[in-house]
Amino acid sequence: MLDLSYLAGKDQPAPAPEAGLDEAYARYLADARAQNPGGVAMSAEDFERYSLGSGWLSGLKDVAKKVVQTCRLVIGIHDYEYYLDHMRSRHPEATPFTREEFYRYCLEARFPSAERAGTRCPC
Repeated sequence: MLDLSYLAGKDQPAPAPEAGLDEAYARYLADARAQNPGGVAMSAEDFERYSLGSGWLSGLKDVAKKVVQTCRLVIGIHDYEYYLDHMRSRHPEATPFTREEFYRYCLEARFPSAERAGTRCPC
């Protein structure tokens, strides 16, 4: 279970940062200093709290990807990365389409021309 008790009061210690978070914070500091040398960077605790790489927001990134993927599929934009993962896992011997070929094939499947009527999209 995720312990958020440190959010209730300032006198309680914050949990220790995760392993990858220290490197991400170092990259953030380097980028912040390069972009604005006179600026004030956020503290390590604030970076952990608001970072998408932190433990309490780790699932949010995956949920956001799924929501974006679903919205794109609803309006008819297919997910090329999902197609590549599918091809690697289910059809490793087949050569996948390039990004341009994939979108052309899906567009042709959705709005078929006279010579390709009846074909299906690979995704």
